[in-house]
Amino acid sequence: MNKGLKCFVRPLIPIFLCFSAGILTAQKVVSSAGWTMLPLFISVILSLLSTLFISSKSKIFSLLIAFFLAGVLLNLKNPCPSPLAQFAEKREKALIAGTVLEPARIIKGVCKFQVKAHRLSCEDKIIPVNENLLVTIFNHGTCYLPGDKIRFPARLRPFKNFYNPGCYDYETAMKLKGLSCAASVSDGRCVMPAGPGHLPFPKGIIEKLQRPVRDFFKERLAPQDFALYRALILGERQGISRKLREPFNKTGLGHLLAVSGLHIGIVAWVSFFLFKWLSARSYYLLLRTNTQALAALLTCLPVTGYTALAGFQVSSQRAMIMVLTFLCSLILKREKDVWSTLALAGLVILSIDPQSIFSVSFQLSFSAVAGILWLAPPILNKLGSPDNKPHKNVFVNYLRVYFTGLIAVSIAASIFLLPVISYYFHQVSLVAVPANLTAIPILGLWIIPFGLLSVLALPFSLGLAGLFLDLGTAGLHLMTGIIRFWSGLPWSSIWVITPDLFEIIIFYVLIFSIFFFKRWKWARIGLLVTVILLITDIGYWSYRVCFNKELRVTFLDVGQANSALVEFPGGKKMLIDGGGVPMDNFNVGKLAVAPFLWHSKILHIDYIVLSHPNADHMNGLRFIARAFHPQEFWYNGDMARVASFRELISIIETKKIKKVIPADLTNGIKINGVRIDLLHPAPGTDSLSVYGKRRNLNNNSLVLKISFAGKSFLFPGDIEKQGERILISNAGASLKSDVLLSPHHGSRNSSTMRFLRMVKPEICVISSGEGNHFGFPHKQTLLRLKKTGSRIIRIDRKGAVQFRVEPGKFDLTTFRKEINRE
Repeated sequence: MNKGLKCFVRPLIPIFLCFSAGILTAQKVVSSAGWTMLPLFISVILSLLSTLFISSKSKIFSLLIAFFLAGVLLNLKNPCPSPLAQFAEKREKALIAGTVLEPARIIKGVCKFQVKAHRLSCEDKIIPVNENLLVTIFNHGTCYLPGDKIRFPARLRPFKNFYNPGCYDYETAMKLKGLSCAASVSDGRCVMPAGPGHLPFPKGIIEKLQRPVRDFFKERLAPQDFALYRALILGERQGISRKLREPFNKTGLGHLLAVSGLHIGIVAWVSFFLFKWLSARSYYLLLRTNTQALAALLTCLPVTGYTALAGFQVSSQRAMIMVLTFLCSLILKREKDVWSTLALAGLVILSIDPQSIFSVSFQLSFSAVAGILWLAPPILNKLGSPDNKPHKNVFVNYLRVYFTGLIAVSIAASIFLLPVISYYFHQVSLVAVPANLTAIPILGLWIIPFGLLSVLALPFSLGLAGLFLDLGTAGLHLMTGIIRFWSGLPWSSIWVITPDLFEIIIFYVLIFSIFFFKRWKWARIGLLVTVILLITDIGYWSYRVCFNKELRVTFLDVGQANSALVEFPGGKKMLIDGGGVPMDNFNVGKLAVAPFLWHSKILHIDYIVLSHPNADHMNGLRFIARAFHPQEFWYNGDMARVASFRELISIIETKKIKKVIPADLTNGIKINGVRIDLLHPAPGTDSLSVYGKRRNLNNNSLVLKISFAGKSFLFPGDIEKQGERILISNAGASLKSDVLLSPHHGSRNSSTMRFLRMVKPEICVISSGEGNHFGFPHKQTLLRLKKTGSRIIRIDRKGAVQFRVEPGKFDLTTFRKEINRE
């Protein structure tokens, strides 16, 4: 080995790391390509040329610089104006003509699918476009198929995040999928078929492969079996409902529902050993060829074929590249250098698509392989390798090797992926190892092989294809039964807090230090430092969450809805409303409120408060009630005749959460020095008899006033003019508050001048969704607030807003910069 490369035994690994660092640098530091492209390109060329003239000791450093700059260069953004995005920002209505790119997904009557837009008509203008958009049809949607050409009127809108710390970056995720904007269609009957369309390469070829298989599966299988086999073989998850997905998530097997590294690895493993066994049957091949290399070469065909059948989706493409890279290492007799092979696979993937590094699927699959390569061998040694004491029976010995290896791989992947899974999914399965051990063999040796045999037999014999599919379905039933068993255990999974970057680094440094504890002296020092940092981090968050001395009130961004977290001194927590959407097709509690709580290291809410049983205040509380173990449920006593309210009450009763109604709050209460007063409604008030049938739920909202250290917050729910008159009559001067949550999201029918003069708020927080179809907040409300001299904070522009109160201190923090709009 060259003396200059002694510290770089595997140069591909530092090259891959530098290339990745360049991509990250371009994303975070360099805003756009501009004038920087040419100097970077010249620098890369000069760095590569310098390796021809400098000493061998310095060559590796020139290569590292070259690949770092190449990573920056590849990921530079050259902004290209998007006509669709421009119309979406204005939320324009337009007539769109395009081709359906994927089968439609229909959940609770709402239909979603991707469309390649070809033409946009708006205000007598016809604009040619070539962009992808996500179409949502809210009523009368049908099962559109890839290749269908359609025309439809829609309102365009941009993708928007919930701007709460810890929330999922929806905007970036949609950008990574190549989608420009969203399009909403109110009635599917307005969608007009326009004949067959043209699918871009290679989607047209893939659809010709997939459609007969999809039709065959649909005809032969029950709906649930069809949804699962369609996901496993065709890579289409449109039929996977939340209810069907939940047991897989709870057992740590959610990755089974997306064709990725596991599925393609199974196909490669089965194919490789089959081809190797067949090659070994031929004396000619044994004498003339390397049967291992031949088997690896032949395995490339089924791997590529399965990826194509599964739709060449991004996750399966990456998995295919990784598997093909490992197969090439077998062909070139470099199979022992697995780390370099993994680094080479990463380089190829990121060279094709630098943005892959930001996708969850790439991070999970790459981290899983790295964890298996690193941790599985020592775990296998601890378990006791079956090779050390082989059994006389070859079959028994094979089973021992297989299952011992599977246990080691499952444990290694579970440990190494723990912070990544916690960061993105907030849920950790406690039965992941036994669930993997019992489900994956059935999937790999039964379900997928028979499913693929069915596909291969389909062009030749329907009967034989049906037989293979029936055999595979039997395995599918067995696997889902096992998964339901493990997920049914009350302790099968737990919700966990979100680790920050510092904590993720601590975790991996801790594993690294333990791994090299006996080999390197500095690893022992590193272990000691890491443990001290870990204890410090735990102590800091424990004090901040459980022993805080200040009152913190956070108004969350939940779109066209309300939700606020109150953190009392001493650690008690209250959530006032949980957000929600009227059609109940999006779980705001799970996807907007809970991620903020987990990001704030909160796993328990003491009190949940429902101001009134309307969807935009109520629906998100169902998940909070299930996952955060509240002790009390405050509500006004109104009973709504909707399924979501019945579900919420069922959860409250099942978990034996104490119900608190206005009669229990007549004298107000104190929680660790914070005063909470109920100002409305009066105990025993029946909203229907007082307000009549129109808007009775809004006007009977719970109105709470929270006071601490000379500052007060008023939460009026959705009360309107009539409710405000009664509130003023009953509460009078008690309404005076420093911070007001604008009633009914800033509606013109609320926030009357008389009410605002009684409250006299210094700050008014308005929680309304940007571009909502109600037009909230109304201009009349904004004008009234300006007349009172109140400072207006709009959550749709500022994101979540947090107030911190303690004696002599009143601070305000927003989590999103102001958006300049007329």
